[in-house]
Amino acid sequence: MPAGAPVGVDLGAKHLAVLSTGEEVDSPKHPSRYARRMARLQRQCSRRQGPAKGHRPSGRWRRSKAKLAKAHAKVANARADKLHKLTTRLAKSHGAVVVEDLNVAGMTTSAKGSGHWRGKAGLNRALADASPAGLRRQLAYKTTWYGSRLVVADRWFPSSKTCSGCGTAKAKLSLSERVFCCEHCGLVIDRDHNAAANLAALVAAIGTASGAGTGRGKTGLRTGRGEVTGYGQCSSVNCEDGAGQPGKTATAAGQPTAA
Repeated sequence: MPAGAPVGVDLGAKHLAVLSTGEEVDSPKHPSRYARRMARLQRQCSRRQGPAKGHRPSGRWRRSKAKLAKAHAKVANARADKLHKLTTRLAKSHGAVVVEDLNVAGMTTSAKGSGHWRGKAGLNRALADASPAGLRRQLAYKTTWYGSRLVVADRWFPSSKTCSGCGTAKAKLSLSERVFCCEHCGLVIDRDHNAAANLAALVAAIGTASGAGTGRGKTGLRTGRGEVTGYGQCSSVNCEDGAGQPGKTATAAGQPTAA
């Protein structure tokens, strides 16, 4: 197992990831780099003879379509390269990696009709480019390869609302508040750094919980099939489900408050 200290990873749109060590991994924003090129090629395809009933696509349409597909492939390859380099470094350098069980489908729902759908569309594109599900999937099998652990915090764990200094949780914290200010101990810290520090602290809770990692006791472990065996805010480690497929991650049940 890697000898490095546990690390909390807070994923977002502004940064690809913010680590509890203080490191900020910038989002490369791959689609924006190729947006003008892909828009131009899409217009070319729309102006040329494409496939239709009784008509074969023209040669110019096929060439424009091939260039468009190449641009999309470059975006996908650049995104995968960034994620692979980050997840490999985390799995090799730290004994445990803690991430959140984000509801990506709910976070990227359409906001048309609300008056703010243009801004929400930009946020959805940024979240899709960050690919939090892909990062978690890669960590699931890479932590098994390199002997480290993947810990998944429950999506209701208030990582952003809880003070990493004294543990006091706020009732509300709007998304516009990018700096966390604790009224109890006076701690002033970046919102994402505070969340990452709280995620890293969950590893200590697993180590002291009774039956942690075994699905026994009241540690709030959730198996790969979704059954909750207890209640708490601890997370679990890599495990194998009943079908014998390695790389599955069990999830802990957190506090029933919005994160």
